[in-house]
Amino acid sequence: MDIMKQLKEVIISVLPIAIFSSVLSIATGVMDGVEFCRFMLSCLLVVAGLTLFLTGVEVGITPIGSRIGAAMTKSRSLVIMLIAAVILGVIITIPEPDVQVLASQVHQVNPEIPIRILTYAIAIGVGIFFAIALARTVLSWPMKAVIAISYLLIFIAAFFNDDFFVSVAFDSGGATTGPLSVPFIMALGVGVTALRKHDTESEFGYVALSSIGPILSVLILGIIFGQSSTNMISAEEEAIMGFWSLMGLKFREVGISLLPLIAVCILMQIFVIKMPRTEATREFSGIIYSYLGIVLFFTGVEYSFSDVAKELGSALINISPLLLYAAGFVFGLCVVLAEPAVMVLTDQVEDASSGRISKKVMLATLALGVGLAVVLSLIRTVYSLSIWTFILPGYILIMLFMIKTPGLFSAIGFDSGGVATGPMSSAFLLPLAMGAASGSSQSSLSSSFGMIAMIAMMPILLIEILGLIYQSRIRKTEGREK
Repeated sequence: MDIMKQLKEVIISVLPIAIFSSVLSIATGVMDGVEFCRFMLSCLLVVAGLTLFLTGVEVGITPIGSRIGAAMTKSRSLVIMLIAAVILGVIITIPEPDVQVLASQVHQVNPEIPIRILTYAIAIGVGIFFAIALARTVLSWPMKAVIAISYLLIFIAAFFNDDFFVSVAFDSGGATTGPLSVPFIMALGVGVTALRKHDTESEFGYVALSSIGPILSVLILGIIFGQSSTNMISAEEEAIMGFWSLMGLKFREVGISLLPLIAVCILMQIFVIKMPRTEATREFSGIIYSYLGIVLFFTGVEYSFSDVAKELGSALINISPLLLYAAGFVFGLCVVLAEPAVMVLTDQVEDASSGRISKKVMLATLALGVGLAVVLSLIRTVYSLSIWTFILPGYILIMLFMIKTPGLFSAIGFDSGGVATGPMSSAFLLPLAMGAASGSSQSSLSSSFGMIAMIAMMPILLIEILGLIYQSRIRKTEGREK
């Protein structure tokens, strides 16, 4: 367990946002001395929470996921494997921090949508499509065909929804690929792939398909709910509670959310995995670390972190939209450059391209893409533009490029769509857009959603372009050798 490594990574992730937002907030008058202290406490809680949480994931969640993935294949029954995948996908998604934060933000804007209903809809979508991802590996279905059919269904369902539900649905797809679900899903997928001995391309695509499910399930939920009405809950209407009361509430809520996962892990240990006591103690201690980490993270986010982002968005839009866009671009760069999963992805692409696409080029491209995605999302928020203005042409280009892009890069590209949408996207960037919406006379609250969707979409497009560049270089090299 390298908790100091996790602490360093989290500080690098949170510190630039904390410093930049503090400077802007003080300069714009958003913070006074008391609010600054509250914000600093929230930042410390977010850092401590993410550190404990990621340490727990490394120590407990990922190893248990690998063991369960290997155990699933030993049954030799595809039906049992798929049922297990659905159940595991659901229970690992419910406590996901990004999902919980997004559901809370949606409920604030539209109180008619209960937090638990939205959370369960997202979780069921993940479970079903994680099972589809495993079936694709076992039955050797082509990745491109599965993605194309899935997105065709998504756009058909989106046609029957209003702009708000379409935005929330695509945001849900990005929010599910968080620090809890991704390691677990990838570990399960790698366990299945290793035993089935498929090609390299089969190692990718689990996260991509698992993030498609929530989009479709939330769109179906939107059809059931009908047209949405967006009315932000005011501060007077919210239950205002003290710091310790808030933390106590989070202990209870997170405990209830994690209970199914803990129960499944215990049952798997008793009847299937049967690890030695030392290993079992170590890995179950990781679940405890994750529990404490999520509690601290949620407490920090709700105590002041997200509120400062909302107030900052409102203040910046009233000063100048250009200042809001510039700040959003910098925040976008901070988020992606400090995201540990982005570093892992850049290494994968460098290896897959045999060094032709360097880590530096990949990192710069992703950083620029996420920065631009945040700016475009804020422009949409300020002027209340339809989500279709951005999503439809973006995914048309993605599908067209996918035809010519090497299969490996398509799989990596769709996986990468969730890599850039870490905890800071839900906890800070989305509230920033909500604040801008509330501070602009031209904007509606519903237009603040779609931020995570935009951040998730850009990496797919950019990595497909890099794949085409890589393919072109390969052809040129082969031409010279002839």
